[in-house]
Amino acid sequence: MFDDRMVIRFLDGTVLKAFGDNFLPSDERIMVTECDGPMRTIELSAVKMVCFVKQFVTDSQNTHRPPPPLIYQAVPGRKVRMEFTDGEVLMGIATLEAAPSRGFFVTPLNPNSNNLQIYVNPKALKRFRFE
Repeated sequence: MFDDRMVIRFLDGTVLKAFGDNFLPSDERIMVTECDGPMRTIELSAVKMVCFVKQFVTDSQNTHRPPPPLIYQAVPGRKVRMEFTDGEVLMGIATLEAAPSRGFFVTPLNPNSNNLQIYVNPKALKRFRFE
């Protein structure tokens, strides 16, 4: 039924691997099917981030390989740096004009990343800045 692989990281630190579909940042909840379980509804206010991934198990040697030098930016938007309340730091490209007040999507800077796109809940952020 659902085609996209998602790794959902919640504000409480729990992680859920599931299949779902793309959604809008304005959505309040999403429907997913757990990898080995039933369909369920996820409240986006309870998530730290939703990572759309290439695969559920990653080859960290390949995933964390440095990207080639950036000649041009293939994805439209601005480079952002986010520090989460749990200390994690993430950089990517977002189509934002100002600091977010609602959920938003980020494209990873590293093309080797297992993440294709990441939804970020601004309630999970400690700091946000444009680079």
